[in-house]
Amino acid sequence: MKKMNPLDVVRLVYKSLVYYTDNFSESNFFGHFKFGKLYRGIKDNCGYTKYFMVKIWDTDFPKIYNCEEDFYFRLMEEVALLRHEMVISHPGMAKLYGYYYKGSRFAVVYEFKPFDTLFNLLPKESFTWLQRMKTALGLASLLRYLHLEKSAFYQPFLVHSLDAANVVLDEEYNPKLCDFGSISGGIFPDKRAYSCHHVCYGCLDISLFNTGDRSNKQDVFAFGVVLLFLISKRVYTDEDSESCAPFVFEWAFREYEALQSKTEFSLVHKSLADENDFCTDDGHKITMLALECVNRDENQRPTMKQVVKSLLKLEIVKQNADFIGVNKVLNPCENGI
Repeated sequence: MKKMNPLDVVRLVYKSLVYYTDNFSESNFFGHFKFGKLYRGIKDNCGYTKYFMVKIWDTDFPKIYNCEEDFYFRLMEEVALLRHEMVISHPGMAKLYGYYYKGSRFAVVYEFKPFDTLFNLLPKESFTWLQRMKTALGLASLLRYLHLEKSAFYQPFLVHSLDAANVVLDEEYNPKLCDFGSISGGIFPDKRAYSCHHVCYGCLDISLFNTGDRSNKQDVFAFGVVLLFLISKRVYTDEDSESCAPFVFEWAFREYEALQSKTEFSLVHKSLADENDFCTDDGHKITMLALECVNRDENQRPTMKQVVKSLLKLEIVKQNADFIGVNKVLNPCENGI
């Protein structure tokens, strides 16, 4: 199997980043990922327009990497990953255009038109039930694909750092993973996940993470939390962490355990349940799926393959297969459902 050289992509100069983002204008800034800032970018060339997302690392971020050399290695790992044939074809992986590094400045440029981060969209009324389900299935499909054993030579990929702030949606609500700093397995067989619990707190299964276990059930747990975010419109913020507020999955379990009758239990926010596309039975099914994903016993959690199967059975998905892009989400190179 041919491996892609990181130097096959464009090594950009800083003035290109300035040009794409209109000097990092406030109007092009649209969000933070866990370790820096995200900007919309554009390049006009003889009437042909390219749209970009520009990701700038904050090298002052505490306790992530030890020195500039660490940032350089993490940057090269991301470039190598996004140019590798094992992942380059999946629609949930952003298409890499180029990268930049010099001194304490590090950046990656992806070729797609970003709309917003999932974190920013979660509480918004304009983010509909149908759009949320398209996002959920897109993310589940990506994780399922990364967890596949693609050959005898490579272990499955594990993301470790799935979080609403690390997911960006394009204008058609297709989710793109935009942080790969903790990914292991695959082309990184000897890499251990970097400690990220202080920034992914609330999405990370701390009990499993602290054991050093490389189980893909960590990713399943994180997906379950993101699914709870999507259906309940709740997010876990820095302010929540500082005030020791309950994690969203803890809130969900308390709600479930307090209810006498669990046959119609649903954590779907009332405003979403009032939408025309919403099916009451879907609300119960997706709530229980989310709770299964965050089960305290990792052995009781489903695989991402099982999660995708469950999502495909929802009425909202079956009735809106074209909008959701079921055929595109289920990548042609994947082996069955």
